[in-house]
Amino acid sequence: MSVPKPSLLITGATGHLGQLVMAELFKSQPARALIVTGRSDHIPNSYRAQGVQTQVADYMQPHTLRGAFAGVDRLLLISFSEFGQRAAQHHNVI
Repeated sequence: MSVPKPSLLITGATGHLGQLVMAELFKSQPARALIVTGRSDHIPNSYRAQGVQTQVADYMQPHTLRGAFAGVDRLLLISFSEFGQRAAQHHNVI
């Protein structure tokens, strides 16, 4: 059996909403089909232990986004709660 390449990347997966989203995704998606990002390397080890790939991606540092998003088929953008920054952050991601 071939292992599918990760096809869904979830940004902001370390936050409250991101963790809820991941709990739901685990019910329908194999962990190896998922990539999660966080602003730092403090992505929960529980994701890695389940086979999820992890990447550092900071919405305000576009160079981190390019590498993290390379080869991804689908992306779920979960906004950070930094008011006044969202338009710039979303622009960088999109």
